[in-house]
Amino acid sequence: MNRILAGISVVGIFFLSLGVSPSYSAEFRVAVVDMQRAVAESKAGRKARATLEREKKRLEEKLIEKRKNLEKLVKQIRDLQLEIQQKGPIWRPEERDRKNKDLRNRRRIFARNEDELKRLVQESRRELSIRQRKLMNDLIKQTREVVQEISRKGKFDIVIDRTAGGVIFAKKSVDITDQVIELYDIKKK
Repeated sequence: MNRILAGISVVGIFFLSLGVSPSYSAEFRVAVVDMQRAVAESKAGRKARATLEREKKRLEEKLIEKRKNLEKLVKQIRDLQLEIQQKGPIWRPEERDRKNKDLRNRRRIFARNEDELKRLVQESRRELSIRQRKLMNDLIKQTREVVQEISRKGKFDIVIDRTAGGVIFAKKSVDITDQVIELYDIKKK
């Protein structure tokens, strides 16, 4: 029963949008907006993207520095292993023990630093993802408010998000995306 009613309402909206229904004397106004483009091309959207890129670059630089330190440790460990292999047989037992202890300590430091790097990578990704989600949610919320304002002023009955799917074609005259971007930028100065 609900499916039938839903089907009837979809058909009703379709016919209403064509102006076929005799019960409506006023024009049925439909608009289309590309929310992704509106968010991405607004000044606030570009600023948010630039902020995220700077943050990503800062985190990458931090990770690169950690990786360089790990590479230094790997080189030190290899050099020490080679030295122990080559000179170990001629060293006194105390010297050999001291070098082996040093090698074990460097391996522990390496393992600890490697774990720290893995943790840092995960935290960085999570932090960046959270920040991106928050920025996008805020931008989308603010953009929707602008869409609602334009819809009220333009007396649109329905505004359809082009990016949500379902809109295959829309005349440029019913696309309000540019208006949304313009008004959003004005409001957020």
